[in-house]
Amino acid sequence: MHGDVVRIGIIGLGQVSADHVAGYRALAGEAEITAVCDTDPAALLPVAADLGVAGHLDHRELLAREDVDAVVVLLPHLLHGPVVRDALAAGKHVTVEKPLAATAAEGEELAALATELGLVLSVSENSRFVESYMQVAELIARGGPGPVRLVRGLIHGSAVPEYRDDTALWKRQEHGFAAILDAATHFFYVLAWMFGPVAAVQAVTRHWAAGHLPGVEVEDGAIVTGTLECGAFFSIEVGLALELPWGERFEVYGDRASILCDQLRDPPVIIHQGAHDPGVPLAGVPAEPRTWRASSMARGAADFVRALRDGRAPSVDTGHAVHAVRVAEAAYRSVRAGGAVQTV
Repeated sequence: MHGDVVRIGIIGLGQVSADHVAGYRALAGEAEITAVCDTDPAALLPVAADLGVAGHLDHRELLAREDVDAVVVLLPHLLHGPVVRDALAAGKHVTVEKPLAATAAEGEELAALATELGLVLSVSENSRFVESYMQVAELIARGGPGPVRLVRGLIHGSAVPEYRDDTALWKRQEHGFAAILDAATHFFYVLAWMFGPVAAVQAVTRHWAAGHLPGVEVEDGAIVTGTLECGAFFSIEVGLALELPWGERFEVYGDRASILCDQLRDPPVIIHQGAHDPGVPLAGVPAEPRTWRASSMARGAADFVRALRDGRAPSVDTGHAVHAVRVAEAAYRSVRAGGAVQTV
């Protein structure tokens, strides 16, 4: 690092990159973006000019720079593994947009390589930094809801404009903007973080977009249900062709209390102390219906940078990120098997 400042290179300047760039720009005195990369000049040049930094069309050129300490990889899922591997081989610390890799085996390989080289490998999993989820995690760690019976999650929004975007064809294709691999992995990570590993899953998918938009191969809807190793049940539903703002609903039902989180509601968290309690808000959780995703990404950027500066592990557990991909793989096996239960 240059003094205490972490010098950041960003690889991939697609739609998701704007919030990441904003998060690192906000860390004045802690981090500095020194280079950016994208294979599309139309995406690359405006961002490089706005930041006043070098722009590269080839990620290997960026990785060769001495003024880059760490890279943020924001690429199509199938490119995560190869580019992260290149970055680690170049001696750079890495955080990569979820999923960590297209397969759990590849994710494990990358984690092992980072350990071997003494480098930090993290995942830009914004669910780890949603304020309501962080506070709910603390409640669960203290045993607030009691032994958990059921966890439910819902992710909703419209990916239709992205499926129609001819400049991002990968999103329509296998391993693209898919309900299970891209979206449900958020909650698979949350399950591992808060409750421990998933034991078994069943899954079904929906394909509205494939029947209404040209060239769409991925599922835009999914229901994944199953059991956790702790004994609780879970159910995750994803809808990517729903015409309303992007949002998430997360529910925890325990023996003593139930906790309901909804990122589009004010207050965002309600706690019910039993079946006859109308519920009270969880104090201190801000309502951020328009900014909750951007805010969580900014917290994630800050955590990655401060982990490097402080010499600690990032808050996102790479093992949990690998497990999330492993759950996705089991869910796809269940879909192919007509919804049959699959062990993780």
